[in-house]
Amino acid sequence: MSALDQPWNIGAALARGAAAHPDRDAIVAADIQLSYAKLWQIAQAFALNMQANGIGQGVTVALESRDLIASVAAMAATALVGARFVLQNPMTGPEPGPLVVLYSPDRPEPKVPDARVIQMTAAWSPMHTSVGPDTSAAFAGASDAEAPWWTIHTSGTTGFPKALILSQRIAYDRSVAVAADFRGAETRFCSIFPCYTRPFFVRAMAALVNGSTILDAVNPTVLAGLGANLFSGSPRLIQDWLTRWQPKERFARVQVSGAPFSDAAAMQMLATFEAVDDVYGAGETNKSFVNRRVLQDGQIRRIGVPQDSTVQVIGPDGQECAPGKIGEVRIRNGYLAPGYRDAPEATARSFRNGWFHPGDLARWEPDGALTIVGRVDQIINLSGTKVDPAEVEEVLHAVPGIRQSAVFLDPLEQVPPRLMAFLEVKPGADIVSTVDAAIARCAQRLSGLKVPGYFFVVPDIPMTHDGVPRRTECARLAKTLPRQT
Repeated sequence: MSALDQPWNIGAALARGAAAHPDRDAIVAADIQLSYAKLWQIAQAFALNMQANGIGQGVTVALESRDLIASVAAMAATALVGARFVLQNPMTGPEPGPLVVLYSPDRPEPKVPDARVIQMTAAWSPMHTSVGPDTSAAFAGASDAEAPWWTIHTSGTTGFPKALILSQRIAYDRSVAVAADFRGAETRFCSIFPCYTRPFFVRAMAALVNGSTILDAVNPTVLAGLGANLFSGSPRLIQDWLTRWQPKERFARVQVSGAPFSDAAAMQMLATFEAVDDVYGAGETNKSFVNRRVLQDGQIRRIGVPQDSTVQVIGPDGQECAPGKIGEVRIRNGYLAPGYRDAPEATARSFRNGWFHPGDLARWEPDGALTIVGRVDQIINLSGTKVDPAEVEEVLHAVPGIRQSAVFLDPLEQVPPRLMAFLEVKPGADIVSTVDAAIARCAQRLSGLKVPGYFFVVPDIPMTHDGVPRRTECARLAKTLPRQT
Protein backbone atom coordinates (compact mmCIF):
# COMPACT_ATOMS: atom_id res chain seq x y z
CA MET A 1 0.00 0.00 0.00
CA SER A 2 1.46 3.37 -1.03
CA ALA A 3 0.88 6.64 0.78
CA LEU A 4 -1.83 7.61 -1.71
CA ASP A 5 -3.84 4.51 -0.76
CA GLN A 6 -4.00 5.67 2.87
CA PRO A 7 -7.16 7.78 3.26
CA TRP A 8 -5.88 9.33 6.50
CA ASN A 9 -2.45 10.27 5.12
CA ILE A 10 -1.94 14.05 5.29
CA GLY A 11 0.21 13.99 2.15
CA ALA A 12 -2.42 11.97 0.31
CA ALA A 13 -5.04 14.55 1.34
CA LEU A 14 -2.96 17.21 -0.44
CA ALA A 15 -2.76 14.93 -3.50
CA ARG A 16 -6.57 14.57 -3.51
CA GLY A 17 -6.92 18.33 -3.33
CA ALA A 18 -4.53 18.76 -6.27
CA ALA A 19 -6.58 16.26 -8.29
CA ALA A 20 -9.96 17.76 -7.39
CA HIS A 21 -9.09 21.45 -7.74
CA PRO A 22 -5.58 21.78 -9.21
CA ASP A 23 -5.85 25.49 -10.00
CA ARG A 24 -7.30 26.58 -6.65
CA ASP A 25 -5.03 28.73 -4.50
CA ALA A 26 -3.28 26.71 -1.79
CA ILE A 27 -0.80 29.32 -0.49
CA VAL A 28 -0.83 32.97 -1.50
CA ALA A 29 1.46 35.82 -0.50
CA ALA A 30 1.81 39.37 -1.77
CA ASP A 31 4.37 38.23 -4.34
CA ILE A 32 3.64 34.54 -4.89
CA GLN A 33 0.66 32.35 -5.70
CA LEU A 34 0.81 28.56 -5.35
CA SER A 35 -2.00 26.39 -6.64
CA TYR A 36 -2.83 23.02 -5.08
CA ALA A 37 -1.18 21.34 -8.08
CA LYS A 38 2.04 23.34 -7.58
CA LEU A 39 2.13 22.76 -3.81
CA TRP A 40 1.63 19.04 -4.43
CA GLN A 41 4.62 19.10 -6.79
CA ILE A 42 6.76 20.78 -4.14
CA ALA A 43 5.69 18.27 -1.47
CA GLN A 44 6.62 15.38 -3.77
CA ALA A 45 10.01 16.94 -4.52
CA PHE A 46 10.65 17.29 -0.78
CA ALA A 47 9.60 13.67 -0.23
CA LEU A 48 11.96 12.46 -2.97
CA ASN A 49 14.84 14.35 -1.37
CA MET A 50 13.95 12.90 2.02
CA GLN A 51 14.05 9.40 0.56
CA ALA A 52 17.40 10.15 -1.08
CA ASN A 53 18.71 11.07 2.37
CA GLY A 54 17.47 7.86 3.95
CA ILE A 55 14.42 9.43 5.63
CA GLY A 56 11.46 7.09 5.95
CA GLN A 57 9.63 4.95 8.47
CA GLY A 58 11.33 4.95 11.87
CA VAL A 59 13.21 8.21 11.26
CA THR A 60 12.29 11.40 13.10
CA VAL A 61 12.43 14.67 11.19
CA ALA A 62 12.88 17.83 13.28
CA LEU A 63 11.93 20.87 11.22
CA GLU A 64 13.65 24.24 11.66
CA SER A 65 12.21 26.85 9.29
CA ARG A 66 10.57 30.26 9.15
CA ASP A 67 9.58 29.77 5.51
CA LEU A 68 5.86 29.00 5.34
CA ILE A 69 5.94 27.14 2.02
CA ALA A 70 8.95 25.02 2.99
CA SER A 71 7.35 24.26 6.38
CA VAL A 72 4.06 23.08 4.88
CA ALA A 73 5.78 21.07 2.13
CA ALA A 74 8.13 19.37 4.62
CA MET A 75 5.23 18.47 6.91
CA ALA A 76 3.33 16.84 4.03
CA ALA A 77 6.49 15.10 2.80
CA THR A 78 7.12 13.42 6.17
CA ALA A 79 3.63 11.95 5.92
CA LEU A 80 4.29 10.66 2.40
CA VAL A 81 7.51 8.85 3.37
CA GLY A 82 6.17 7.68 6.75
CA ALA A 83 8.70 9.55 8.88
CA ARG A 84 7.95 11.04 12.27
CA PHE A 85 7.56 14.81 12.50
CA VAL A 86 8.52 17.28 15.24
CA LEU A 87 9.17 21.02 15.36
CA GLN A 88 12.75 21.77 16.25
CA ASN A 89 12.94 24.15 19.20
CA PRO A 90 14.72 24.36 22.57
CA MET A 91 12.05 22.18 24.17
CA THR A 92 12.63 19.32 21.77
CA GLY A 93 14.22 16.59 23.81
CA PRO A 94 15.65 13.22 22.74
CA GLU A 95 13.52 11.68 20.00
CA PRO A 96 13.07 7.99 19.19
CA GLY A 97 14.93 6.47 16.29
CA PRO A 98 17.46 8.22 14.07
CA LEU A 99 17.02 12.01 14.16
CA VAL A 100 17.41 14.24 11.12
CA VAL A 101 17.16 18.01 11.48
CA LEU A 102 15.95 19.72 8.32
CA TYR A 103 16.41 23.46 8.08
CA SER A 104 15.65 26.02 5.41
CA PRO A 105 18.20 28.57 4.12
CA ASP A 106 16.54 31.35 6.13
CA ARG A 107 17.79 29.74 9.36
CA PRO A 108 21.28 29.26 10.81
CA GLU A 109 22.51 25.71 10.88
CA PRO A 110 21.13 24.07 14.05
CA LYS A 111 23.57 22.41 16.41
CA VAL A 112 21.83 19.25 17.60
CA PRO A 113 23.81 16.43 19.23
CA ASP A 114 23.43 12.95 17.75
CA ALA A 115 21.51 14.20 14.72
CA ARG A 116 22.14 14.51 11.01
CA VAL A 117 21.59 18.10 9.93
CA ILE A 118 20.46 18.73 6.35
CA GLN A 119 19.63 21.99 4.63
CA MET A 120 16.56 22.09 2.38
CA THR A 121 18.27 23.98 -0.44
CA ALA A 122 16.91 25.20 -3.76
CA ALA A 123 17.90 21.77 -5.11
CA TRP A 124 14.85 20.39 -3.26
CA SER A 125 12.46 22.31 -5.51
CA PRO A 126 10.67 20.72 -8.50
CA MET A 127 12.92 22.81 -10.77
CA HIS A 128 15.85 20.60 -9.73
CA THR A 129 14.06 17.40 -8.62
CA SER A 130 12.21 15.51 -11.29
CA VAL A 131 8.57 14.89 -10.32
CA GLY A 132 6.58 12.74 -12.73
CA PRO A 133 3.09 11.23 -12.89
CA ASP A 134 4.27 8.03 -11.19
CA THR A 135 6.44 9.65 -8.50
CA SER A 136 3.91 9.36 -5.69
CA ALA A 137 3.57 5.60 -6.14
CA ALA A 138 7.04 5.20 -4.61
CA PHE A 139 6.05 6.79 -1.29
CA ALA A 140 5.41 4.16 1.37
CA GLY A 141 3.51 6.31 3.86
CA ALA A 142 3.11 5.17 7.46
CA SER A 143 3.04 1.53 8.52
CA ASP A 144 -0.59 1.90 9.67
CA ALA A 145 -3.17 4.51 10.62
CA GLU A 146 -2.10 4.67 14.27
CA ALA A 147 1.66 4.74 13.70
CA PRO A 148 3.35 7.62 15.57
CA TRP A 149 3.71 10.69 13.36
CA TRP A 150 3.65 14.14 15.01
CA THR A 151 5.40 14.69 18.34
CA ILE A 152 4.05 17.74 20.18
CA HIS A 153 6.07 18.99 23.11
CA THR A 154 3.79 20.72 25.59
CA SER A 155 4.74 24.05 27.06
CA GLY A 156 5.32 22.88 30.61
CA THR A 157 3.49 25.93 32.02
CA THR A 158 2.95 24.05 35.28
CA GLY A 159 6.53 22.82 35.46
CA PHE A 160 6.00 19.40 33.88
CA PRO A 161 6.76 19.47 30.15
CA LYS A 162 5.45 16.42 28.32
CA ALA A 163 5.31 15.03 24.80
CA LEU A 164 2.19 14.00 22.91
CA ILE A 165 2.31 11.61 19.99
CA LEU A 166 -0.35 11.96 17.29
CA SER A 167 -0.89 9.54 14.45
CA GLN A 168 -1.75 10.77 10.98
CA ARG A 169 -5.25 9.35 11.46
CA ILE A 170 -5.78 11.55 14.51
CA ALA A 171 -4.40 14.62 12.71
CA TYR A 172 -6.58 13.94 9.67
CA ASP A 173 -9.74 13.35 11.71
CA ARG A 174 -9.12 16.56 13.65
CA SER A 175 -8.81 18.45 10.37
CA VAL A 176 -12.10 17.04 9.10
CA ALA A 177 -13.78 17.89 12.42
CA VAL A 178 -13.19 21.63 11.85
CA ALA A 179 -14.55 21.66 8.30
CA ALA A 180 -17.10 24.28 9.41
CA ASP A 181 -14.18 26.71 9.78
CA PHE A 182 -12.44 25.79 6.52
CA ARG A 183 -15.17 25.81 3.89
CA GLY A 184 -13.27 24.94 0.77
CA ALA A 185 -12.48 27.77 -1.63
CA GLU A 186 -14.66 30.14 0.42
CA THR A 187 -12.12 30.32 3.28
CA ARG A 188 -9.01 32.47 2.94
CA PHE A 189 -7.04 31.89 6.11
CA CYS A 190 -4.32 33.98 7.76
CA SER A 191 -2.39 32.72 10.78
CA ILE A 192 -0.89 35.31 13.11
CA PHE A 193 0.64 32.32 14.86
CA PRO A 194 4.11 31.96 13.26
CA CYS A 195 4.63 29.12 10.80
CA TYR A 196 7.03 27.33 13.18
CA THR A 197 4.43 26.76 15.92
CA ARG A 198 1.98 23.97 16.70
CA PRO A 199 -1.11 26.22 16.38
CA PHE A 200 -0.08 27.15 12.85
CA PHE A 201 0.41 23.56 11.71
CA VAL A 202 -2.90 22.45 13.23
CA ARG A 203 -4.75 25.04 11.16
CA ALA A 204 -2.60 24.71 8.03
CA MET A 205 -3.38 21.00 7.92
CA ALA A 206 -7.08 21.71 8.35
CA ALA A 207 -6.99 24.33 5.61
CA LEU A 208 -5.38 21.97 3.10
CA VAL A 209 -7.44 18.89 4.02
CA ASN A 210 -10.59 20.96 3.49
CA GLY A 211 -9.46 22.68 0.31
CA SER A 212 -8.99 26.20 1.65
CA THR A 213 -6.32 28.82 1.03
CA ILE A 214 -3.49 29.87 3.38
CA LEU A 215 -2.45 33.51 3.13
CA ASP A 216 1.19 34.29 3.91
CA ALA A 217 0.94 37.97 4.82
CA VAL A 218 0.38 40.26 7.81
CA ASN A 219 -0.32 43.68 6.25
CA PRO A 220 -4.10 44.19 6.61
CA THR A 221 -4.39 46.09 3.33
CA VAL A 222 -2.68 43.24 1.50
CA LEU A 223 -4.80 40.68 3.34
CA ALA A 224 -8.00 42.51 2.46
CA GLY A 225 -6.94 42.47 -1.19
CA LEU A 226 -6.30 38.72 -0.93
CA GLY A 227 -9.78 38.14 0.51
CA ALA A 228 -8.80 37.13 4.05
CA ASN A 229 -11.85 36.11 6.08
CA LEU A 230 -10.49 33.89 8.86
CA PHE A 231 -7.63 34.78 11.22
CA SER A 232 -6.10 32.98 14.19
CA GLY A 233 -3.67 33.88 16.96
CA SER A 234 -3.26 34.13 20.69
CA PRO A 235 -4.93 37.15 22.33
CA ARG A 236 -1.52 38.78 22.72
CA LEU A 237 -0.52 38.17 19.09
CA ILE A 238 -3.78 39.58 17.76
CA GLN A 239 -3.62 42.61 20.05
CA ASP A 240 0.00 43.27 18.99
CA TRP A 241 -1.03 42.93 15.32
CA LEU A 242 -3.85 45.43 15.82
CA THR A 243 -1.54 47.85 17.63
CA ARG A 244 1.16 47.64 14.99
CA TRP A 245 -1.01 47.91 11.88
CA GLN A 246 -4.06 49.89 13.07
CA PRO A 247 -6.16 48.27 10.33
CA LYS A 248 -8.90 50.31 8.69
CA GLU A 249 -10.28 47.23 6.96
CA ARG A 250 -13.02 44.99 8.38
CA PHE A 251 -12.66 41.21 8.39
CA ALA A 252 -15.15 38.44 9.04
CA ARG A 253 -13.74 36.43 11.94
CA VAL A 254 -10.76 35.86 14.20
CA GLN A 255 -10.11 32.83 16.38
CA VAL A 256 -8.12 33.41 19.57
CA SER A 257 -6.81 30.60 21.72
CA GLY A 258 -4.24 29.64 24.30
CA ALA A 259 -4.78 32.25 27.02
CA PRO A 260 -7.53 33.85 29.14
CA PHE A 261 -9.58 36.32 27.14
CA SER A 262 -11.65 39.23 28.44
CA ASP A 263 -14.61 41.19 27.09
CA ALA A 264 -12.38 44.28 27.02
CA ALA A 265 -9.93 42.52 24.68
CA ALA A 266 -12.85 41.26 22.58
CA MET A 267 -14.24 44.80 22.26
CA GLN A 268 -10.90 45.97 20.88
CA MET A 269 -10.91 43.17 18.31
CA LEU A 270 -14.53 43.74 17.33
CA ALA A 271 -13.49 47.10 15.91
CA THR A 272 -11.74 45.09 13.16
CA PHE A 273 -13.57 41.73 13.10
CA GLU A 274 -17.27 40.94 12.79
CA ALA A 275 -16.92 38.03 15.21
CA VAL A 276 -14.33 36.88 17.73
CA ASP A 277 -14.15 33.16 18.53
CA ASP A 278 -12.54 32.32 21.85
CA VAL A 279 -11.44 28.73 21.18
CA TYR A 280 -11.14 26.23 24.00
CA GLY A 281 -9.00 23.20 23.28
CA ALA A 282 -5.59 21.60 23.68
CA GLY A 283 -3.04 19.49 21.88
CA GLU A 284 -4.58 16.51 23.64
CA THR A 285 -8.08 17.18 22.32
CA ASN A 286 -8.22 19.57 19.35
CA LYS A 287 -10.75 22.41 19.23
CA SER A 288 -13.40 21.47 21.79
CA PHE A 289 -15.67 24.48 22.39
CA VAL A 290 -16.06 28.08 21.22
CA ASN A 291 -17.31 31.19 22.98
CA ARG A 292 -18.23 33.52 20.12
CA ARG A 293 -18.47 37.25 20.76
CA VAL A 294 -20.31 39.65 18.46
CA LEU A 295 -21.59 43.19 18.83
CA GLN A 296 -25.31 43.67 19.22
CA ASP A 297 -26.68 47.19 19.78
CA GLY A 298 -23.18 48.29 20.78
CA GLN A 299 -22.88 45.61 23.46
CA ILE A 300 -20.97 42.34 23.43
CA ARG A 301 -23.13 39.29 23.00
CA ARG A 302 -21.54 35.95 23.84
CA ILE A 303 -22.72 32.75 22.15
CA GLY A 304 -21.66 29.24 23.15
CA VAL A 305 -20.87 27.19 20.04
CA PRO A 306 -20.42 23.42 20.68
CA GLN A 307 -17.88 21.58 18.53
CA ASP A 308 -17.34 17.93 17.65
CA SER A 309 -16.53 17.07 21.27
CA THR A 310 -18.41 16.32 24.44
CA VAL A 311 -17.42 18.86 27.09
CA GLN A 312 -18.62 18.42 30.67
CA VAL A 313 -18.09 20.30 33.92
CA ILE A 314 -18.18 17.83 36.80
CA GLY A 315 -18.10 17.99 40.57
CA PRO A 316 -16.06 15.86 43.01
CA ASP A 317 -18.74 13.14 42.74
CA GLY A 318 -18.20 12.84 38.98
CA GLN A 319 -21.66 14.21 38.20
CA GLU A 320 -22.27 17.13 35.86
CA CYS A 321 -22.55 20.53 37.51
CA ALA A 322 -25.56 22.76 37.08
CA PRO A 323 -25.05 26.06 35.22
CA GLY A 324 -23.23 28.59 37.39
CA LYS A 325 -21.51 25.99 39.54
CA ILE A 326 -17.73 25.61 39.26
CA GLY A 327 -16.32 22.18 38.56
CA GLU A 328 -13.56 20.42 36.67
CA VAL A 329 -13.64 20.07 32.88
CA ARG A 330 -13.47 16.76 31.04
CA ILE A 331 -13.55 16.23 27.27
CA ARG A 332 -14.26 13.29 24.99
CA ASN A 333 -14.08 12.84 21.21
CA GLY A 334 -12.86 10.36 18.62
CA TYR A 335 -9.40 11.82 18.21
CA LEU A 336 -7.94 12.30 21.66
CA ALA A 337 -4.20 11.84 21.95
CA PRO A 338 -3.44 8.36 23.32
CA GLY A 339 -1.45 9.80 26.23
CA TYR A 340 1.97 11.23 27.01
CA ARG A 341 5.19 9.63 25.82
CA ASP A 342 7.14 7.86 28.56
CA ALA A 343 4.93 9.41 31.24
CA PRO A 344 2.53 6.72 32.51
CA GLU A 345 1.65 8.56 35.72
CA ALA A 346 0.77 11.79 33.89
CA THR A 347 -1.19 9.78 31.33
CA ALA A 348 -3.15 8.00 34.05
CA ARG A 349 -3.99 11.32 35.73
CA SER A 350 -5.22 13.07 32.61
CA PHE A 351 -6.68 10.28 30.45
CA ARG A 352 -9.34 8.34 32.35
CA ASN A 353 -12.14 6.12 31.09
CA GLY A 354 -12.17 7.63 27.61
CA TRP A 355 -12.10 11.23 28.89
CA PHE A 356 -9.32 13.79 28.91
CA HIS A 357 -9.09 15.84 32.10
CA PRO A 358 -7.18 19.07 31.25
CA GLY A 359 -7.15 20.30 34.85
CA ASP A 360 -9.27 23.37 34.10
CA LEU A 361 -11.89 24.73 36.47
CA ALA A 362 -14.96 26.13 34.72
CA ARG A 363 -18.66 26.82 34.87
CA TRP A 364 -21.45 26.84 32.33
CA GLU A 365 -23.20 30.18 31.95
CA PRO A 366 -26.97 30.50 31.49
CA ASP A 367 -26.40 31.59 27.86
CA GLY A 368 -24.54 28.34 27.10
CA ALA A 369 -21.05 29.86 27.18
CA LEU A 370 -18.21 28.10 28.98
CA THR A 371 -16.17 30.23 31.39
CA ILE A 372 -12.74 28.94 32.45
CA VAL A 373 -12.05 30.28 35.93
CA GLY A 374 -8.70 28.67 36.75
CA ARG A 375 -6.65 25.52 36.89
CA VAL A 376 -6.54 22.79 39.47
CA ASP A 377 -2.75 22.55 39.27
CA GLN A 378 -2.07 26.30 39.29
CA ILE A 379 -4.01 27.18 42.40
CA ILE A 380 -1.53 28.62 44.92
CA ASN A 381 -2.13 28.04 48.63
CA LEU A 382 -1.07 31.11 50.60
CA SER A 383 -1.47 30.36 54.30
CA GLY A 384 -4.85 28.77 53.64
CA THR A 385 -5.95 31.30 51.00
CA LYS A 386 -6.31 29.66 47.58
CA VAL A 387 -5.33 32.00 44.74
CA ASP A 388 -5.65 31.49 41.01
CA PRO A 389 -2.84 33.52 39.36
CA ALA A 390 -4.96 33.96 36.22
CA GLU A 391 -7.46 35.96 38.30
CA VAL A 392 -4.72 38.39 39.34
CA GLU A 393 -3.37 38.61 35.78
CA GLU A 394 -6.83 39.54 34.50
CA VAL A 395 -6.87 42.47 36.94
CA LEU A 396 -3.39 43.56 35.82
CA HIS A 397 -4.21 43.32 32.11
CA ALA A 398 -6.86 46.01 32.59
CA VAL A 399 -4.18 48.56 33.54
CA PRO A 400 -3.68 50.75 30.42
CA GLY A 401 0.12 50.67 30.34
CA ILE A 402 0.53 46.90 30.83
CA ARG A 403 1.19 44.77 27.78
CA GLN A 404 1.49 41.41 29.56
CA SER A 405 1.73 40.04 33.08
CA ALA A 406 2.65 36.82 34.86
CA VAL A 407 1.81 36.04 38.48
CA PHE A 408 3.50 33.28 40.46
CA LEU A 409 4.64 32.29 43.94
CA ASP A 410 7.65 34.22 45.20
CA PRO A 411 10.48 31.65 44.88
CA LEU A 412 12.44 33.03 47.87
CA GLU A 413 10.08 31.29 50.31
CA GLN A 414 8.93 34.38 52.14
CA VAL A 415 7.09 33.99 55.46
CA PRO A 416 4.22 34.39 55.07
CA PRO A 417 4.33 33.28 51.40
CA ARG A 418 3.39 35.90 48.83
CA LEU A 419 2.75 36.36 45.16
CA MET A 420 5.10 38.04 42.71
CA ALA A 421 4.20 39.68 39.41
CA PHE A 422 6.22 40.24 36.25
CA LEU A 423 4.99 43.12 34.10
CA GLU A 424 5.72 44.05 30.50
CA VAL A 425 5.07 47.76 29.96
CA LYS A 426 3.78 48.98 26.61
CA PRO A 427 6.16 51.10 24.51
CA GLY A 428 5.77 54.76 25.40
CA ALA A 429 4.11 54.10 28.76
CA ASP A 430 5.73 55.56 31.87
CA ILE A 431 7.08 52.69 33.94
CA VAL A 432 6.69 54.28 37.38
CA SER A 433 3.11 55.44 36.85
CA THR A 434 2.16 52.12 35.26
CA VAL A 435 3.48 50.13 38.22
CA ASP A 436 1.76 52.52 40.62
CA ALA A 437 -1.49 52.01 38.71
CA ALA A 438 -1.02 48.21 38.83
CA ILE A 439 -0.49 48.28 42.60
CA ALA A 440 -3.51 50.53 43.11
CA ARG A 441 -5.78 48.41 40.92
CA CYS A 442 -4.76 45.19 42.68
CA ALA A 443 -5.40 46.79 46.07
CA GLN A 444 -8.80 47.97 44.84
CA ARG A 445 -9.96 44.78 43.10
CA LEU A 446 -8.27 42.04 45.12
CA SER A 447 -8.11 41.18 48.78
CA GLY A 448 -5.33 40.27 51.20
CA LEU A 449 -2.74 37.84 49.92
CA LYS A 450 -4.09 37.97 46.35
CA VAL A 451 -2.26 41.30 45.97
CA PRO A 452 1.30 40.58 44.74
CA GLY A 453 3.93 41.53 47.28
CA TYR A 454 6.52 42.40 44.64
CA PHE A 455 6.34 43.72 41.08
CA PHE A 456 9.15 43.44 38.54
CA VAL A 457 9.13 45.19 35.17
CA VAL A 458 10.86 42.89 32.67
CA PRO A 459 11.47 43.34 28.93
CA ASP A 460 9.98 39.95 28.01
CA ILE A 461 7.92 37.52 30.04
CA PRO A 462 8.60 33.86 29.18
CA MET A 463 5.51 32.77 27.25
CA THR A 464 4.28 29.81 25.26
CA HIS A 465 3.40 30.34 21.59
CA ASP A 466 -0.22 30.15 22.72
CA GLY A 467 0.26 33.19 24.94
CA VAL A 468 0.36 31.51 28.37
CA PRO A 469 3.00 32.60 30.91
CA ARG A 470 5.64 30.01 31.72
CA ARG A 471 5.29 30.46 35.47
CA THR A 472 8.04 28.01 36.39
CA GLU A 473 10.52 29.89 34.17
CA CYS A 474 9.34 33.18 35.66
CA ALA A 475 10.01 31.89 39.16
CA ARG A 476 13.52 30.72 38.19
CA LEU A 477 14.25 34.10 36.62
CA ALA A 478 12.93 35.93 39.70
CA LYS A 479 15.58 34.24 41.85
CA THR A 480 18.31 35.98 39.86
CA LEU A 481 16.87 39.51 39.94
CA PRO A 482 18.10 42.07 42.48
CA ARG A 483 15.56 43.29 44.99
CA GLN A 484 15.31 46.51 46.92
CA THR A 485 15.29 46.11 50.66
